[in-house]
Amino acid sequence: MSDGQSLPGPEIPEALISRLGRGLGSLKMLPSVAQEALEVANSSECDLVKLAVIIQKDLRLTTFILRLANSTLFAPPKPIASLHQAVLFIGRRKARDFIITSCLEGVAAKVPHELQERQSLLWLHGFLTAILAVRLNDLLQLKFQGEEFTAGLMHDFGRTLMSVLDPVNTSSIDPLDFDEPSQIEGRERSMLGASHAEIGAWFAAHNELPPALIAAIQFHHQPENAGPNLKLAALIATADHAVNYLQREGVGKGYNPLMNPAALVLENHGVPSATKTFGTAIEKLLHEIPGLAQSMIQG
Repeated sequence: MSDGQSLPGPEIPEALISRLGRGLGSLKMLPSVAQEALEVANSSECDLVKLAVIIQKDLRLTTFILRLANSTLFAPPKPIASLHQAVLFIGRRKARDFIITSCLEGVAAKVPHELQERQSLLWLHGFLTAILAVRLNDLLQLKFQGEEFTAGLMHDFGRTLMSVLDPVNTSSIDPLDFDEPSQIEGRERSMLGASHAEIGAWFAAHNELPPALIAAIQFHHQPENAGPNLKLAALIATADHAVNYLQREGVGKGYNPLMNPAALVLENHGVPSATKTFGTAIEKLLHEIPGLAQSMIQG
């Protein structure tokens, strides 16, 4: 699937940008090796051997990609021992998205110590949403090639950035109870000056991440506004809605798929029987994904 046409990232107040820069130390998300690797991976003529050689310069990035490539989620036929094998197995597009994903931990580490328990919940939420998005991508035959995993992991990254922006008031602005009313973004704008979706999308755009990823972050509460990236945004919104229930209730049993508006958006935009397929599979998936998420987080 193509990356889609470019959508401009949202504007956020300059005061927030300045505070974010002070809190993070740098608005640059990607270390030099990751940036170099991403530039190679972004090319459709990417040399996978060359890409692996670059990635190997960074032990943390190498370890992260090996961990994900060997995970049950991506199910290699046998354990992958070398980075070269991992890159050949996952391919260019997944390698690109894993490079982006690997850099999130470093940014999240800038969250104040007293909010790290909250950050752990957000990190789990990202992995649960990413894993569910991968499973739904396969079930609904949407043909995304890794971008759904990164979009799922990053869709709420603006909430992590909010913890950096206003650590004192962030729990009041965003209670993190996984009960998200329709006016959640309006509440955040009135209290902070921008919503978590806008802050996350601005940060992704500032770091020149793929337009489809920026759109999925910005519009995961309003996927119908995501333009050419509507299906990716709706897929993430579908997964996010179900994962919110899972984390709110502690179990997936009892989730009502008919209450998920984003699944209907997918069906109304050309995904045959999206609501029926989702409804049939979701209880089993919600039972399966917590174990997968914990294994990927813990390594």
